[in-house]
Amino acid sequence: MTVRAALGDKWGGSPAASHHEEVDEQLEKGKVSRSQDLQISGRLLLLARAVALLTVSALGLLFTSAGVLVQDGTSLDVHSSAAIALHVLTGVLALVLGWRAWATRRGRWAAVVALVLFGATFAQASLGGSSTLAFHIGVALVLTVLCTWLAAWTFGRSLYEEIE
Repeated sequence: MTVRAALGDKWGGSPAASHHEEVDEQLEKGKVSRSQDLQISGRLLLLARAVALLTVSALGLLFTSAGVLVQDGTSLDVHSSAAIALHVLTGVLALVLGWRAWATRRGRWAAVVALVLFGATFAQASLGGSSTLAFHIGVALVLTVLCTWLAAWTFGRSLYEEIE
């Protein structure tokens, strides 16, 4: 029995634990190779990298359009569209990193941070009025830190890192 299977049993088991036990058994029996497991991890990480870069790009567009909006009072449509794109992209990033964390049992913190980032985009959007603009800008800085950290994290991982 593997360490993962023992921990799953210790904690009362769960659907995720039973899935991982099944994968462990398939690995032991040779039905799923270690290279296939690494390929899945690598593909999910590659997808996470692409989405993280798009997320940072959407954030850059938000900052640019916000500057024009404050200065000239124009580009509200661009700013709103970029905000919607940020909501969608952070949601996709949370799904991809969550899927990868579930499948590989690695990177759980990154998945949690991505989920917090997704929720924070909605909190930040709700603070977009003129009376709450200071909070809107403050939360935008938090979003920037989280987006940048996640992008750096995805590029700091090896596409085919060892899975325990």
